[in-house]
Amino acid sequence: MPTIQIQNVGAFDGDGIKHRAKFCFAGSPGEILDHESDPDSVIDGTGCTIMPGLIDSKIDSGISPEMLPIYSAYGVTTLIDSSSSCAESRAMRTAAADEPGLPSYLATGSAISSRNTSLPTISNYGELEVITTADQGERAVEAKIASSRADFIKVIVDQPGLDASQLSAIVRATHHHGKLAIAHATQSDSYTLAVDAGFDILSPVPVDGYIKPDVVAKIVERGIGVIPTLCFLKQGMPLWKLANPEYDLSFAFAAVRTLHSAGAGICAGTSANKSRQTTVPFGRSLYDELQLLTTAGLSNLEAIRAATCTPTALFGLGDRGFVRTGYRADLIMVQGNPLDDVDFSSRIRRVWIRGVAVSQR
Repeated sequence: MPTIQIQNVGAFDGDGIKHRAKFCFAGSPGEILDHESDPDSVIDGTGCTIMPGLIDSKIDSGISPEMLPIYSAYGVTTLIDSSSSCAESRAMRTAAADEPGLPSYLATGSAISSRNTSLPTISNYGELEVITTADQGERAVEAKIASSRADFIKVIVDQPGLDASQLSAIVRATHHHGKLAIAHATQSDSYTLAVDAGFDILSPVPVDGYIKPDVVAKIVERGIGVIPTLCFLKQGMPLWKLANPEYDLSFAFAAVRTLHSAGAGICAGTSANKSRQTTVPFGRSLYDELQLLTTAGLSNLEAIRAATCTPTALFGLGDRGFVRTGYRADLIMVQGNPLDDVDFSSRIRRVWIRGVAVSQR
């Protein structure tokens, strides 16, 4: 396989930028190497920084294979879809595997829900799998993992909806199969329900009130991750507020500030989608999300971690998210220092996915 060496470049290691006289990685299937004495090609990295490819921890793709190269060009190299249906997710998984240089695609398939659920914030879900008993919830989990290859399990926790016993049964079944359980929770009370049921990840954040202090403490203590999707909440709020006047974007920003200050793990996710009413653009929106996270109190370093090493740890993606020997060569070369401005999209000079060079915009 070909090897590439970048000379005189900064490298983002998760904590800051360190100078590297020589940085090497292998082409497809690519991984980051120790010093390579005889590379096949050499790139001058003077004035640039190498950083890991970005992770969008929440998208709503539907069947949109055309968006995959858009993400690649923006340096977004891993996508986690927790809104599309099982059929849509299968189609997207196949499209992402069709050619090198496209992002990794992970998905939950159809979310599990109650028949009573009728919430405006779930309008982008491709399909919901309705259950009425705890036993049905357990069987739904088993079926998703066996037949739909679900990477994670997504559940609508907002009320009216599934009760505490049903939620707990779904989480137990999910953990029995070694998977993570993701809760859709936009209500302060549903955050309490999700935490008590044992969910691993919460998304987005409440828009109807403040998270209770004891719930915040449990989130931090248990290492529960949060994906706020501020882009999506900001886009949908004017519409949702018409029918739900108690909804307010200020609650969402307050939740992020509170959770971040307490030490919760925050991941950058956009809920990027092509819905007419709540459109959030694919690719570009992850940089908008990073800027919103900094508005909510994260530093530039913490915001970039929210799109790299934080989701790596949360989702168990142990082969990416860092510029380290043996890790995937999902890499972005940025002009200057990305810590100076989290919207470095216009300063991307090169992108590689598994060591394969990606065509730029």
